[in-house]
Amino acid sequence: MGHANMKVMLMLLAALAAGAGALRGDGFIVVPRPPRPGPASPFPLEVVRHDVRVTIDGQLATTSVDQEFYNPNDARLEGVYLFPLPAGAVIERFSMWIDGRETRAELLDAAKARGIYEDIVRRLRDPALLEYDGRGAFRMRVFPIEPRGRKRIRISYHEVLEKDNGAVSYLYPLATEKFSSRAVPEVSLVVEVHSSEGLADIHCPTHAAEVSRAGAGGATVRYAARDTLPDRDFRLVFTPATGRLGFSLLAHRAGGQDGFFFLSVAPSFARGGEEAAAQDVTFVVDTSGSMAGRAIEQARAAIARCLERLGRRDRFSVVRFSTEAESLFNGLVPADGANLARAREFVAGWQAAGGTNCEEALKAALAEKGSAERSRAIVLVTDGRPTIGETGDEALLALAGRAAAGARLFPVAIGSEINTHLLDGFAERTRTFRTYLAAGDDLEAGIARFYDKIRSPVLSDVRLEVSPQAGASQLHPRRLGDLYRGSSLTVVGRYRGSGPAVFTLRGTVNGRAEEFAFRADLPRESANHDFLPPLWAARRVGFLLDQIRLHGEERELVEEATRLARQYGIVTPYTSYLIVEDEAARRGRGDLAESDMTVGGIPGAPALERERREEFAAMKDKSGAGSVRASVELQKLNQASTVDAARPLSGAFAAAAGQVRTAGGVAFYLNRGTWVDGRIPSRGKLPLTRVAFASSEYFALLRAHPELAPALALGRSVRVVCGNGLVEVTDPGAGE
Repeated sequence: MGHANMKVMLMLLAALAAGAGALRGDGFIVVPRPPRPGPASPFPLEVVRHDVRVTIDGQLATTSVDQEFYNPNDARLEGVYLFPLPAGAVIERFSMWIDGRETRAELLDAAKARGIYEDIVRRLRDPALLEYDGRGAFRMRVFPIEPRGRKRIRISYHEVLEKDNGAVSYLYPLATEKFSSRAVPEVSLVVEVHSSEGLADIHCPTHAAEVSRAGAGGATVRYAARDTLPDRDFRLVFTPATGRLGFSLLAHRAGGQDGFFFLSVAPSFARGGEEAAAQDVTFVVDTSGSMAGRAIEQARAAIARCLERLGRRDRFSVVRFSTEAESLFNGLVPADGANLARAREFVAGWQAAGGTNCEEALKAALAEKGSAERSRAIVLVTDGRPTIGETGDEALLALAGRAAAGARLFPVAIGSEINTHLLDGFAERTRTFRTYLAAGDDLEAGIARFYDKIRSPVLSDVRLEVSPQAGASQLHPRRLGDLYRGSSLTVVGRYRGSGPAVFTLRGTVNGRAEEFAFRADLPRESANHDFLPPLWAARRVGFLLDQIRLHGEERELVEEATRLARQYGIVTPYTSYLIVEDEAARRGRGDLAESDMTVGGIPGAPALERERREEFAAMKDKSGAGSVRASVELQKLNQASTVDAARPLSGAFAAAAGQVRTAGGVAFYLNRGTWVDGRIPSRGKLPLTRVAFASSEYFALLRAHPELAPALALGRSVRVVCGNGLVEVTDPGAGE
């Protein structure tokens, strides 16, 4: 190694000796020497701004990063800037600018970067950079960093994105929480996507990003956060339009295990000008006494807005109900001017009074004769429990179940004094989704937003078939509903086979049977898209909890929900209650060592324990605020398309979030200073191998099992499943 390279290495090592606090943002500056005499403890620079702008044209992506660092010290500092590249990126050219001047930088290949990372771990007892194992890096010297001064760094690079199974994926290395002791004040990421083929679908599975479409072939994706500590890479997936429907498939599979897939189907945006399929819609609205005041006013305005959105070929009807039900037309009528005028007049005259006769209203709506050529939707708006006529859940659910084939019943509930089990049962039996609006919400806007989702059907009565050689199982959702313009159908599942597979989607459009086939390759092994396992688990656990909530606790359901929630970190108050109870029982039987506990090993403050018990009990209630909250939160899990859906919920339990991490698609829990693999409690006794942190055996293990890098990057003390055994990384220097 030359003198200059040795100097850079020493600068890196000296800076990192003080710990991860010296690193900031996506790229980070390492300060080589402390600004004044004393122990070697470089003062961390502060990131005051971090902007990322990306342009994707077809499959060519250009990424521009703009970061500004602040030196809060009284001394001039010298540093090294290091930026990890996305795994597999092919860089043809790049530029780096500091304070308006182009600066020479060194491009490290993956092997050279790995050597630097491992040397840092070995000498400085800091495994954080192992997260970037297999990635290259930009590196350059930054000098001077003036006292109380700022240093602006801009970097741009190009890469060719791969298209795999219909999907084009982009990744930006945003997961640098471990390198920051303070939140970054501003993080902004904007991606402009252009496709000459047009775009069928585009989504961000890792962050709550805003997506806006710009015509058939363009979209803008925005993510912004303040005072944040980024803890995962930013990923964007888009599907070029290739026909009436755009298909894409993402897959992840660890060696020797069943794989995970994420199938997305969306109507091609380029065909948005075509008329949607005709629809039959019945609006069934509660006008009982509990709707008095602002609620009935907003309900009138909301239904009036929905009437305006009916298509010219649609048919509709309106039913209001209180002590009895009243149907305006006693059947479905064309959405022409005269009928719409009558409906608006009918709605404008609604007054809130009387009881809640849900049975009579449903019978009136279900008696209307639909057409086999049309999608059939019944929108039920209510704020109360049935009080007149049939009030039993099973009888009313059976009534809905006898609806004509293909009818969809969409519950729209207001407030918390409703029967969530009944309304959610309506949605479950007719393959729809439920919508809950708080009593103080803008009901007019909320109901109108809901209706906008379902007013333009593209494919009705959708069914999915996967070729047998795929060995597909545990698909969610288990039963598909309809596909609407401006939305997508997403299905997650497991698979056992590998190689070519055919996904066939069937449905009807205006009474005409349609069939679409998508061919994809399921990999035998792939480390890509490691966010898929927790995403699948979120939907699976959401489904299992819904079954427990609506149909009672069966041992098999409880055990599976507990195992999956623990393994994949689906840490809600409901699942954490199950895990804590399970681990307490296992400890009592002597089946689980204290060192192998996961959620049960996280210290439980009284508020945390109380929240777990109360939320799990409220989940099974039929009404009340806790019941509504559970319904809303479990539906989010059922429909999860981003990893945020599997994250801890608000309240006391969120305080424990820092003790749960996901690495390589598996959850790890901090138990008395050791990160414990969430799979261990369900694996029974495993042969144990101990290796000392940063020893030669440690690095040999990493080279033999590179898939362990994300887990080993968590800390110096880790217990992780490896193949059919258990590896425990011990820290000989603990307590120093």
